[in-house]
Amino acid sequence: MKHTLNLRKIAIGSLYIYILQLAVGCANIVPPVGGPRDTIPPYLTIARPKDSATGIKPKEIQLVFSEYINTTDLQTNFIISPSIKTTPLIDSRLNAIRIRINDSLAPNTTYSLQFGNAIRDVNEGNIAKNYTYVFSTGNHIDTGRFSGYVRLAETGNIDSTLIVVLHPKNNDTAIYKNSPQYYSKINGKGKFEFKFLPYQSFQVFVVPNDYNKKYDDSTKLIAFLDSPIQVTAVTDTQNLYAFQGYKKIDVKKAVAGAGSKVAKTKSTILKYSKIQEGGDQDLLNPLQLAFEGPIKLNDSFPILLCDTNNKPLNSYTISLDSSSRNMFVNYPWEEQTKFHLIIPKGSIHDTSFNTTQKSDTLKFITKSEAAYGSVLIRLSGFQQVKNPILLFTQDDKVKYSFPITQSIISIPKILPGDFILKLLEDDNNNGKWDTGRFGKIRKQPEHVKLIGTTINIKSNWDNEFNVVINK
Repeated sequence: MKHTLNLRKIAIGSLYIYILQLAVGCANIVPPVGGPRDTIPPYLTIARPKDSATGIKPKEIQLVFSEYINTTDLQTNFIISPSIKTTPLIDSRLNAIRIRINDSLAPNTTYSLQFGNAIRDVNEGNIAKNYTYVFSTGNHIDTGRFSGYVRLAETGNIDSTLIVVLHPKNNDTAIYKNSPQYYSKINGKGKFEFKFLPYQSFQVFVVPNDYNKKYDDSTKLIAFLDSPIQVTAVTDTQNLYAFQGYKKIDVKKAVAGAGSKVAKTKSTILKYSKIQEGGDQDLLNPLQLAFEGPIKLNDSFPILLCDTNNKPLNSYTISLDSSSRNMFVNYPWEEQTKFHLIIPKGSIHDTSFNTTQKSDTLKFITKSEAAYGSVLIRLSGFQQVKNPILLFTQDDKVKYSFPITQSIISIPKILPGDFILKLLEDDNNNGKWDTGRFGKIRKQPEHVKLIGTTINIKSNWDNEFNVVINK
């Protein structure tokens, strides 16, 4: 019995040693940690039907790649051109993608399935950028190409949420009623590109990439070419400038705070807030009061700009902007001077005829001359631009504008800060940017161009800059 137990112990010990050796052996085949990082994106190895096949109407397409893949954000990235009614069903497993097409396909048509940046490998996330699979229901693959650039006309900036859409040249209402046959996204540099197009003429538009992809709201951004484009193997590059025909009016509530007043009415409160920078009144701009909604001024009870003794001053004017939500008091301000703005009872009412029920006095002081810097700008290259205007912008808002009539601009006073310089091509020479129109009457917007120069202006300083305007 004891001998049997010893044999068992020996057997168990031998088994333990064998398992340990096996584990060590398995450990030896693990690849070493480290080495160069994989930077190669997945690439196609097998396609059924094969890529660029002709004379087919597939219901299912299988794409096999060189390594395991993930597909991310397909809803945003995937485009089939020309469009079909039902989006294909797409699923990916391991290193393969399966696409099921449930719609009938048009005859003699080249279809491209564009995946954008949706396909990437599992381990390193390397992207198979702009992978496209192509086939034709006819006997050849269309080779038409068309590309260009899109910018926002008012700011010169890029909006990569917009898309470029193509519609048949003889259908003037297609942009209002129909989803586009072809569309292309805009990249971070403002570029768009179409490939595999038929050699046909198309109307070209830019619209937001929403569900409809139509121009069904005049406050939407839109751009258009004045005439249809004829697509060839090498189509001329086009520039498009997007604009809003009409601005959206956001109703913002005025917030009571420093420099704010609240005037009570019988049924509601008529609020306003003073808009200013740095606490004191800017010498270069009017005093601005912002209201919650449209207002009207009552000439029977005029608003008065006064000195500190409440003596009315001369040479001031009061006006409203086009929305009637902002009131401006214009006056040749002098530095470090105190003023009173007297708003009499009943001087302002809104569209519901709610009016001020008591008089208010707004007290303020103007900035000092030392708060400003002088600027000297030497310009070159502006002669190629029609009626050029130099724009000083912050956060895409124009803070100052100066018509360019010679190579040197001298500005005696300007508030300090960082400004991005832009150039307005003022076609109608009215001193401001004008939007376009799209409808029965079509008009291109004026263009604002980024100069590519940022300047820093210091207060109480003579600031000098050299600016080159490239074509």
